[in-house]
Amino acid sequence: MGRIRVLPFGFFLSALAFLFSLQACRQAEKAGEVWIPEILTFAGDTVPISDPDIKERLERELLINRYWHASTAQWIMRSGRWFPLFDSLLQKNGVPADFKYLVAIESGFDNVVSNKGATGFWQLMEPTAREFGLQIDSEIDERLDPEKSTLAACKLLLRGRKEFGKWPETAVSYNIGVNGLRSVMEAQYTDSFYDLLINQESGRYFFRILAAKLILENPERYGFENLKPAKAYTWKEAEISDSIPDLAWWCRKNGFTYKCFRLLNPWIRTSAVHLPNGRNSLKVKMPLDCKQFTGMKIPPIPALDSAALKNRHTEENLVGKKDMAGFGAAVSGKSTGTSEQLKFHEIARGESLSAISNRYSTSLSVIFRLNPELKGRADKVHEGMKIRIKED
Repeated sequence: MGRIRVLPFGFFLSALAFLFSLQACRQAEKAGEVWIPEILTFAGDTVPISDPDIKERLERELLINRYWHASTAQWIMRSGRWFPLFDSLLQKNGVPADFKYLVAIESGFDNVVSNKGATGFWQLMEPTAREFGLQIDSEIDERLDPEKSTLAACKLLLRGRKEFGKWPETAVSYNIGVNGLRSVMEAQYTDSFYDLLINQESGRYFFRILAAKLILENPERYGFENLKPAKAYTWKEAEISDSIPDLAWWCRKNGFTYKCFRLLNPWIRTSAVHLPNGRNSLKVKMPLDCKQFTGMKIPPIPALDSAALKNRHTEENLVGKKDMAGFGAAVSGKSTGTSEQLKFHEIARGESLSAISNRYSTSLSVIFRLNPELKGRADKVHEGMKIRIKED
């Protein structure tokens, strides 16, 4: 009878290691297979993916976004909520629909704020947003309004298109700026982005947009299956003609929650609504399908010690006497500050001198004259600083 040969334990370990290594190689090989169509276009322009460098740069972004599975999955789901709005606004303003994919890489369809201060879906900086007519102050930031910020982004994109005449270059200019892209092109004697050696962030930017387009248009090809796009919010437009000192109370009184209202109106930054100087009303979106889980009854009038009222919302400069009428006889018709106090304004977080001048229907020149220490130091204003806003 033959003898059974016992193999050393180390042999089995080596064999297992080999099998695991082989499986890992096969998975890596499979992971490296990314689908790219033979013809790829962006905003009607054909992308030269036959060039090895161009193709490799696109493959990199596709692999990265497939690796970041959770984040990319959220793109796919959120896109269903916002693409109908973007498609409509982009078309009306002469911007190709492919630019909606820019929002995916800029903000992930979320109202985020970057460490440089870029804000909202389209990541607009404050000077650019103001240039295109958006209101930004301590209570309102229209960069957070998906509709108004899209209109501002369209204006910025059309400026790039006018400068470069081509949409791929327009897309890159959204990241590096018109002047930045023009200077790099001039230095390298070319008018095509595809020829440029450029900083890594801007060099990847356009390919990140292309990757977002391919994945969001063909999620199953990149391993994203059975993901249901989020439903669009349902709402009706309304106008607010009076300031609202306690927005949470007002929302409950109108049959929906503060949360539902703020989801539709993220540009309102505080728990109150005050009409800006020179405006008789504000347009807001009113929720139509807001589920409430509370059984708590709301009082007939807001509580005098509510969080909204404690948070500086009863200051005379923010709430007029007519806005206090609903709070009962105890506060109706009473002023909240002395005449001396009303000559000064305490600057709130994020509040600019321009916003303050608009609020008091005055001009920056008057504010500088009343506060000579601010001349040449307008960028040094800070929260808590008190400035004079009226003559003695």
